[in-house]
Amino acid sequence: MGSEATAPAVPSAISPELLMAARGGKWDKLDELLSASTLPVVVNIEGTPPANPRPTVAAGLPLGLDSILHVVASSGDDANFLKSADVIHTKDKELLYALNSNGDTPLQCAARAGNIKMVSHLINHAINHGGNARLKEMLKNQNGKRTATADSPRPVPGDTALHDALRLADQKIRKEMVDKLLTFNVELASIESTDGTSPLYLAVMLEHYDIAKALYQKNKRLSYSGPDRQNVLHAAVLRNHDMTRNLLKWNMDLTKQRDGTMGSTPLHFAATWGKKYGWVVKLLLEKDESSAFQSDDKGSFPIHAAAVNMSPSIVQIFLKRHPSCGKLQDANGRTFLHIAVKEERTFLVKYACWREKPDMTAVLNIQDNAGNTALHLAAKLSNQWIFYFLIQNPHVQLNLVNKKGQTPLDIAWKRRPQGIIYVLDPRVRIHLLLKGAGAKTGSYKRDWFLDKHVRDKVDLSKLDKMITDSIQIIGVGSVLIVTVTMAAAITMPGGFRAAEDRYKGAAMLSDSTVFQLFIVANTVALVCSGLATMNVMFAGVATVDIRTRMSNFLLSILFLYCSSKALVASFLFGLYAVLPPTAMKIAYISSAIAAPFLVLDVLWFIFAVAFGEAMLFRRLGCIKWLRTLSFTRFPNFILEIKDVLEMPLPHKNKAVNSEVQGSGSDKEEKGLTAGRPGN
Repeated sequence: MGSEATAPAVPSAISPELLMAARGGKWDKLDELLSASTLPVVVNIEGTPPANPRPTVAAGLPLGLDSILHVVASSGDDANFLKSADVIHTKDKELLYALNSNGDTPLQCAARAGNIKMVSHLINHAINHGGNARLKEMLKNQNGKRTATADSPRPVPGDTALHDALRLADQKIRKEMVDKLLTFNVELASIESTDGTSPLYLAVMLEHYDIAKALYQKNKRLSYSGPDRQNVLHAAVLRNHDMTRNLLKWNMDLTKQRDGTMGSTPLHFAATWGKKYGWVVKLLLEKDESSAFQSDDKGSFPIHAAAVNMSPSIVQIFLKRHPSCGKLQDANGRTFLHIAVKEERTFLVKYACWREKPDMTAVLNIQDNAGNTALHLAAKLSNQWIFYFLIQNPHVQLNLVNKKGQTPLDIAWKRRPQGIIYVLDPRVRIHLLLKGAGAKTGSYKRDWFLDKHVRDKVDLSKLDKMITDSIQIIGVGSVLIVTVTMAAAITMPGGFRAAEDRYKGAAMLSDSTVFQLFIVANTVALVCSGLATMNVMFAGVATVDIRTRMSNFLLSILFLYCSSKALVASFLFGLYAVLPPTAMKIAYISSAIAAPFLVLDVLWFIFAVAFGEAMLFRRLGCIKWLRTLSFTRFPNFILEIKDVLEMPLPHKNKAVNSEVQGSGSDKEEKGLTAGRPGN
């Protein structure tokens, strides 16, 4: 009927009985309704038909309408549905090739639904009606956008029935469906979908490896492409070892093909995802060693991809097989070591710096396009652990100058905070250790660097606000400790002697050595917290000189720290004085729980300082290290107070500053290189 209508009219009212019969496989009712109807054999299953329908290419069906055969094909494949398809085919044989609004043939609808019997039935009808040639054309049909637009003058190809079959969940039906479709047209394995996805790529992505092998066995000229200009090897390297090996046997050119996103090769993909993909990195390098030297669109090589994602084991594979990979530089001139430092991959930097081989020695001092070595970047990032592993290697040069005229020491000096600082601040440790290692600054005129990068960093208003905000917390803590220690002195552990006792009112445990230690510790806590409170008061007075306030602030921190330690000690002594001998185990357990509070921070302090010194010792050797040993390199309270008192404050009058700098200051302000000899 549809073939007889040159301009089919859109039904004004769709018969629900017709749709119900098609969905339910009621072929007799369907035959009755179609015989009585004068309308095209179509039914709207997408809602209201469009106001101005345009005919599709294949069957003259209005957009938004599916033929009854499409509905039946997608609804089931038992005997009733097969008979329903026969009834519709008898009414209009061309509907077998008709496209619905999505560009699907009835066979594609059946394949997507997993109706294998219906697919076979429709294939038989196609052979009987149009022969093998027309069947192959029907099988090659791709759904998708079928109408021409200004942006797309030609129809956009989509998926074939084979693509739909590969997405089926049931393994048995999926395999049977794929075999059936390839039996009648093996060219389906070469047809790509809209975004370039080939059936082989889809099979590997969905981990249907048996089907992937079957596709290759049936058609050796199948497509290997994937979306975004990827190929099937991009997907396989992240999924299956055997499939990757098979693909490399089938097509070695896949190793060099780059995707459309960043120009990544399959080796970039494998190197990115870490240790568990080491096997595929080895396999790819074994089959194509040159792939390690193929960059992406940003100039990054696979070893850079491994460094970004913290894969020391992958980098190790590259360096063991091809040591020269370590010297590869990306578009910014960065080696894998630059990337590791920038991304703060500590263990990768450790591996690179402890690798005592000539090929790695050269990598340590390679400069990027900005002239920075890995040590420059470590000083800029202020990551002390990365810095430690770099400086311990004697081959790392300390005085290379970047394009701004800066050595690593200049950067560390610039990064070093001014004013009140934490004694273990990584920026301070890096600066001190560089000086201890013998690092030098760039060549500058007089105190230009100090005025440019040190004095300007001291913001007195921020420093004042920091002190004001901090003393509130310290003041509360010190007052609380004063209150606790005074309360402990009034309510002694063990109580007081009775009135009838000769020493009435005296503490019951006054003869105990542990109790006496409790008294001493409590007194120390009281005195230190009182001194902390007094210093906090001076630090909070705005009329006091800023250096004096900073010194008082530091003193308050020191006294508060000592009082907290003494308070814990008094707690332990008091607990131990009243519990034994009746509860020795509880006394020991309580002491073991509280005691670490007294030593853990000290142990951490010792470790943090000793580790840096050990790295410096490793670089310099025993004799040179002893010669450079200085107490200024060890954080201590006296030096911190001294630094505060000698801290260079910013000039209050810029005119004075420029006068001090001299007539050449304008030229020097342009950059560090202006102060270098010869400029």
